[in-house]
Amino acid sequence: MSKVYVSNIFYQKAKDTENKIKEKVYYVKNTIQQSISQTKDKFYRNKKRNRIGYCGSIATAILIMVASWLTATNWLFWIGVVSILSNALLYCISFIKR
Repeated sequence: MSKVYVSNIFYQKAKDTENKIKEKVYYVKNTIQQSISQTKDKFYRNKKRNRIGYCGSIATAILIMVASWLTATNWLFWIGVVSILSNALLYCISFIKR
């Protein structure tokens, strides 16, 4: 075997390894970009649903206030009031952000 033949073999193997690494990096890069876009889509869809959550929390707070009125518990009433106010504020902020 001549030195030229051996050096060509090493050069070819180095090129093959470099190409394989480039392919794997490209594959990983695309996979990461897909994951990021899927995560962004999930967050965007959850933002739309969170507005419904505020209304549900306000309805729950109203039920707590009714229960406190029926059982004559003052502190439970005020927890309901604070819950309604905080959820109404968050609901308004969500519209302002949009």
